[in-house]
Amino acid sequence: MAEESARQPPPSGPLAGEPRQRGNRGQPEPAARHRAATWLAWWVLLMSLWVAVDDSLQSDELLAGAGAAALAALAAEIASHQAATRFEIRAGWLVRAFRLPGEVAHDTYTVFAALARTLATRRPPRGGFTELPVRYGDDTPLGVTRRVLLTGAYSLAPNKFVLGMDEERDVMVVHELVTDR
Repeated sequence: MAEESARQPPPSGPLAGEPRQRGNRGQPEPAARHRAATWLAWWVLLMSLWVAVDDSLQSDELLAGAGAAALAALAAEIASHQAATRFEIRAGWLVRAFRLPGEVAHDTYTVFAALARTLATRRPPRGGFTELPVRYGDDTPLGVTRRVLLTGAYSLAPNKFVLGMDEERDVMVVHELVTDR
C-alpha cells in the first residue's frame, strides 16, 4: 500500500479548499491593459459571430449584438482570470482555420449521404474510432492553446468528435460517425 502511494505523482494543482495563487506561478498579475486587450479580443470575436449569425446591419440589431458581445466578453475574461488560464496563439494557426468551412461542408454532405443510404437500405453507416498523429506539446500557455484549438477544430465538423489526446503516443483519438473505410 505504501509502495503504491509512493509511485503516484503529486497533485498538479491546489486541492479543494486550499488557497490558490493568482498569476502565472508566482509571477505578478497581468496588467489592467492586458485584461482590457483580452476583453476587446473576445468582444471583436463575439461581435463578428453575432453579425454572421444575425445577418443584419440594422442599427438596433448591431446595438443588441454589441451589448450581448460585451457581456459575453466580460464573462469570458472573468472566467479566464478566475481560472488563472493564459492563452497564447500564433498567427499561422489562424490561417489554417480558413479550411474549416470546407471541412464542415464536406462532413455535412458525408453525414447526410449516410443518412439517405440508411433510410434507403435500412443498414446503419459504419462508424469507428481513429487515431490521428498530433504533437502533444508542452504545458505552456502556447501548448495548451494549441491543443484546445486542435480539439475544437477537429470536433467542429459534424462527422468527427475528439475524445482526447494521448500525450505518450502523440495521437488524438477521434470518433467518426461515418468512416470512409
